[in-house]
Amino acid sequence: MEKIIKRNSTIDAFRVFAIFGVIAIHVQSNTDSAEMVGRLFAGFRVPYFYIVSLFYLIIGLKKRKDEGVNNIVNKIFYRLIIPYLVWTVIYVSLRLIKAEFLGGPSNVVFWKVLFYGDGAVQLYFIPNLLSMQGIIISIYLLLKGNLKNKLWGIVIWTSVAVFLAIGVLGNSFAISMGFIFVGIPLFILLAFSATFFNSNERNTVNIWMGILIIVVTTVFNIIPFSFSFFGYEYISPFMAFGILLLCIGLFDQFRLPSTLTSATFGIYLSHVLFLELFEFIISQSHIILYYDLTVKLLVTFSVFLFSLAGIFIMRKSRVLRFYLLGEKATNTQKTTSNLNYFVSYFRRIQYLAVPKKNQKN
Repeated sequence: MEKIIKRNSTIDAFRVFAIFGVIAIHVQSNTDSAEMVGRLFAGFRVPYFYIVSLFYLIIGLKKRKDEGVNNIVNKIFYRLIIPYLVWTVIYVSLRLIKAEFLGGPSNVVFWKVLFYGDGAVQLYFIPNLLSMQGIIISIYLLLKGNLKNKLWGIVIWTSVAVFLAIGVLGNSFAISMGFIFVGIPLFILLAFSATFFNSNERNTVNIWMGILIIVVTTVFNIIPFSFSFFGYEYISPFMAFGILLLCIGLFDQFRLPSTLTSATFGIYLSHVLFLELFEFIISQSHIILYYDLTVKLLVTFSVFLFSLAGIFIMRKSRVLRFYLLGEKATNTQKTTSNLNYFVSYFRRIQYLAVPKKNQKN
């Protein structure tokens, strides 16, 4: 019987640092020290989200050996595609409104916006992730042996290839030759490799391997030499892999509240909205901010907090929770879960309050 591996809370905790880095790179920098913040978070940004998402997908496919393609695609559709489309509409609408009232071109190319994440600077993540997930699922289906699944695998593989080719030919922001021929193979291979290190306990070897990879890739990231192919920095996937190995080795040693770690996807989608709102208020107030290290960190942290508060508000509505965050859990389920927790906690207190001689009775 295959050993069941628990979800690693340390991996999820590091998502919070990753999302902080994503916000930091989108905040302006007026000094070298402020710019360095973005470089320090290089492996904590999008590459970490890529490799962790693929890592969990591969683990899920290994566990669900008999699951059909319909269930897999449905989960991806509700979790990724619906929020992507809704946020695309939100950001494009704001761009059009901004162009209408403030003047200037909107620069909206609708097919790129719809398919390649050009609606906002951060949305490219989802089409790229879907491409890699499609390749993994197609390989999974081709290896299962069932003729129907093999045909589905060919269809998905062909669709991804056409999607990537159109993205390159159309000069899409999201797709590049380097990402296709270096980024995608590396992320898939490294995510697959990481599944063999996954375990239910702390592992010193994984910790030191992760630290070594992080140190080496950080050095290569700092030195004035570009390790790139067609403009794609191929050091980033290895840095993300090193961080993932470190998290696997530190199994459940580092925990953050689940309400925080589960909000990282929503923060990723919404933070640009709050950052734009902040910059609009500052400009309308005629305040000039000089983004040195201190100001950049304060603005980054403020946007993070406002985005997190926005996620909590969205979760109050079942509709907003589903369409903006891709979360199916209802408020009723959450309330019931909390109620069960408090009931069990009350019973425990009650048990401790009863004298031991009466507990037997």
